[in-house]
Formats: sequence, structure tokens, C-alpha cells
Amino acid sequence: MKTAMRAASHALALGVLLVSGAVWTISQQHPLYANPGKLLRLPAAVVDATQPTEQAFRIGEVLNQYTHDRALAFRIADALVDQAEKEHIDPALLVGVLLTEDATLDPHARSSVGARGLMQVMPLHSGKWGCGSSDLFNIESNICHGVQILKEAMRSAPNTRVALLRYNGCVRGRNTPNCHLYDDKVLRHAGRAAAEMRLVKTQKSE
Repeated sequence: MKTAMRAASHALALGVLLVSGAVWTISQQHPLYANPGKLLRLPAAVVDATQPTEQAFRIGEVLNQYTHDRALAFRIADALVDQAEKEHIDPALLVGVLLTEDATLDPHARSSVGARGLMQVMPLHSGKWGCGSSDLFNIESNICHGVQILKEAMRSAPNTRVALLRYNGCVRGRNTPNCHLYDDKVLRHAGRAAAEMRLVKTQKSE
């Protein structure tokens, strides 16, 4: 009887040792899995990363054709959609302006006359409109400034074409050769972008 009890005691001790070792190993290899409760205390953005809106996703896929940096394309798309919604401007039109100004999607682009960034904003506009930053090479700040300039041009112009020419500074057509063609380029890019956006497959469209 004593021999049987001793054997059972040894078996129980061995079992406890094996279980403890397994738990320790798991906790070293997968610390989060060892204590799942920690996941519940993580910020929501970590547990469930924010997904782009359907419109931003469509624009991101369109812009991705112009750069090898997919993250950049979607960051630009998010900023465009954000400003389009705030100012009630067709996002496809903003895509048209952006691609006309810089089809390489270079946030640090600088023109020969000093215009900066994606929307080619002149430094004299820096810091206006509460865009969060006066850095015109910052993507969100640059797009915010550019959209505000376009909005002001649209408010005072008789139509979209004239507003686009004013955005480009082509008031009398003497500042840039063939600047009178600017509105055609923007609207062509905008129309192509709108058509391509409709073809992008999303979870809602499938």
C-alpha cells in the first residue's frame, strides 16, 4: 500500500513539473498568448487597426499606380478624402489637381519658382487656414493648404475651369507657357481617376 502511494505521489509531482515547464516555455515564446487578458487592455488601435474608408481605399489603389510606396499612396488618399469631406469638394477633382502638379507623388517636390510639395503650394501661403503645420513638405499640411487655395478660387470663380486656372496662377496666361491648358489636364486626370475608382474592388462591391 505504501509503495503504491509513494508511486502515485511521484507521478503527481512529475506531472506538476511537466505542466509548469510547458507553461514557462509558452510564456517565453508567446507572452501575449500566455496572458490573453492583456489583449483586452491594449488600445483599440492596436487590437483593431483603423481601416481606410471605401473611398480612400479606391483612391489609394489609383494613386498606387504612380509610386512604389503603397503606404505613401494610401496616406495621400486619406488626406485627400479628409479634406474633400471637410470642404465639400469632389475628391476625384483633388486627385486631378495633385496628379497634374506632381504625378511622381513626391512630398518633397519643389518647382523652379519655389512651389512645394504634392499640391505645389507657394511658401507665402504657409501657416494659413489652421492646417496643423506650416511645413509644406508634410503630406497632410500640404494637401490642406492646397485644398484651401482651391476652395477660395472656386468661391470667387464663375466655374470650375476658371478656378483651376486661378489655382495654377494662370490669370492672364503670362506666368507659365501654355498654362491655359492646365484645367484640361486636371479634368482629364480627374475623369480617369473617377473611372478607375469605380473599377476598384472592395469588400462592399464584391
